[in-house]
Amino acid sequence: MHDHKRYTVRYRDANSNRIEGCYYAGDAFEARVLAMEMIKYIKDHPNAIDLIRCEEGHSSLMAA
Repeated sequence: MHDHKRYTVRYRDANSNRIEGCYYAGDAFEARVLAMEMIKYIKDHPNAIDLIRCEEGHSSLMAA
């Protein structure tokens, strides 16, 4: 896990509440996949993700 960085994945639930989760992943796409595996709502509604942010260094921001 030495090449992994911490990513915040933010999504909106059925009530439009913003919820964030943190995942250690190699890139933003892997963080998205992990979130989909861990959270059934995201798996069923992948477009609910509105932000994936790398929390380490000066990495870029990916908005869905």
